[in-house]
Amino acid sequence: MAFQLLYNKHKASIEERWLPIKIDVTLAEKPEKKISILKEAQQQAVKEIHDIEVKSTFITFLEMEIDRWRHTLSQNSSAKAQEPVQSNYKLNTGEGKSHSTGEPVEKINWQGTETELVFLMELLIQEGLLKSGRHWKMVEEHFLVKGKSLKSKQLSQTFQNLSVKGPRKAQILESIISQVSSLED
Repeated sequence: MAFQLLYNKHKASIEERWLPIKIDVTLAEKPEKKISILKEAQQQAVKEIHDIEVKSTFITFLEMEIDRWRHTLSQNSSAKAQEPVQSNYKLNTGEGKSHSTGEPVEKINWQGTETELVFLMELLIQEGLLKSGRHWKMVEEHFLVKGKSLKSKQLSQTFQNLSVKGPRKAQILESIISQVSSLED
C-alpha cells in the first residue's frame, strides 16, 4: 500500500504521536538537533508501536521529516562553504589585506605572460564576465605573473601595446572565454 494511503488510514494515531515530537523539533534551534530528535523518535517508535502498519507508516513519516531537515542542513552548509570566499574578498584599499582577517590575500600565480593575462582580462570585459573600471588595480591586487608582482600602470601600458591580433596564445584564451560564455546557468 502506498504511503499516502497508509498515512490517511492511520492519520489520527500518527498525528497523536507526532505532536509532542513536533513541539521538540520546533523548539530545537539547529537542524542537527532537529534531526537527532527525529532519529530518537524513530527508535522509540520501533520499541513502542506494536501495529506493524502504524509503525511502518510513522517511521516513514519521520524519515521524510529527517530528509527535509537534512536538505535544509545541506543548503546551509553550501551557503557556509561559500562564505569564506565572500568574506575573504579583499577591499580595494591597495593594502593587500583580507577585510575579514587582516591577513594578506593569497594571490593567483598566473603562469602565462603578462600580455596574455591582460588580453584575458580584456576578453572577460568584452564578454561581460568582468566589470570594467579599476580592473587593472584588481589584477594588481589579486595576481602575480610567474611569481612576480604587478603594477596597474604597467598593466595599462601592456594593454595599450597589445597588437590587434593579441598575444601568441590568443586563440586558446578566446576559445576558453567562448566556452565559458556559452555555458548555461
